[in-house]
Amino acid sequence: MQDVRWPLLKRLLQEDGWQWREDSLYAPHQTMWFTTSSETPNYAEFRDRMTETLESVDQTALHADLVSLVSALDTVLRGN
Repeated sequence: MQDVRWPLLKRLLQEDGWQWREDSLYAPHQTMWFTTSSETPNYAEFRDRMTETLESVDQTALHADLVSLVSALDTVLRGN
């Protein structure tokens, strides 16, 4: 059974320009993609890792994609 928050995260990212292709979500600037294969993903840990990465990135496109991802994860973790 899939985590109930996955559809919300997927929808939020797609609304922000992410594209669903071949079972993966691709960032608007094509700097990253990911697929969830876990039935119980740890969104908080994933968000923390992406936030740490965000703080050290100096590439504009990657920074924008990370901001989009972290923002969506924040919303999911708040339960909105």
